[in-house]
Amino acid sequence: MKILVTGATGFIGSNLVPLLKTRHDVSILNARQVGTASSDWHAQVDECDTLIHLAGRAHVSINNSDAAIYKKINTDITEMLARRLALNGKHFVFLSTSVVYGQQTPNGRPFQITDSPQVDSPYAESKIAAEKIIRSLLSTHGFSYSIIRPPLVYGPGVKANFLAMMKWVRSGVPLPLGSARNLRSLVGVRNLADLIERCATNPLAKNTTFNVSDDQDVSTTELLDIIAREMNKSSKLVKVPLGVLKLGSQIIRKPRAYDGLCGSFQLDIGETKRMLGWNPPFSLQQEIRNTVMWFIETKP
Repeated sequence: MKILVTGATGFIGSNLVPLLKTRHDVSILNARQVGTASSDWHAQVDECDTLIHLAGRAHVSINNSDAAIYKKINTDITEMLARRLALNGKHFVFLSTSVVYGQQTPNGRPFQITDSPQVDSPYAESKIAAEKIIRSLLSTHGFSYSIIRPPLVYGPGVKANFLAMMKWVRSGVPLPLGSARNLRSLVGVRNLADLIERCATNPLAKNTTFNVSDDQDVSTTELLDIIAREMNKSSKLVKVPLGVLKLGSQIIRKPRAYDGLCGSFQLDIGETKRMLGWNPPFSLQQEIRNTVMWFIETKP
């Protein structure tokens, strides 16, 4: 199969492309070319069987002034690619985000793909808009799609919050998170890459939206404990009342820091497993071990 990938040099792409190359004819498209005066990207899209679109602006801000940037990168480029694919009835695998559901699981019930999206940030809005555009093209010339909504993705090469957690544990700094009893879905990058390939190649994945995770939700406390064990260290968690932590996050004007560390965010992947006969090939423990090994070897 001829597979074209955008975002190939990013965190997810750098793990996905080597996997795909073992079984497929893979080429790479620089998403910055899309929409420019150059028409070279047209030919690349026309020649592929499936396009996997990973490129996009990450969730780095909730400032409304960034809305135009998110729209341009996450929505407009996605639309141009989808419309080009629709001209020749190609398959589109779009990496969306589980943030489209909101920031926290309501009443302890995991999010399902049938749940209505919640526009609470420019980032979420840009991804929701892109999903709607893709679905609107379904009846065009045999065009098909698979939309994947991952939660926090981790693995070798990870940045942002997960990298910060590993640095905290290694430093031995006491963390005031011993009272956290939340549950959060995560997905190791190898598990996500495996599902992306499944969506690119399995006809049963066409015209469907999928949740994905490691299928083992953990609390922040459990996650830090697992990371610490893999480092042969103590997580040094201090029990601080959650109300105090929440108030502190509000005082420093970072309320979502509390939500991310102490709130629950769970995804139901039952439909993904049932429809595709898919199960995550790697356990959460395996993926954390793999990530910690990379961290120790590359972040002395």
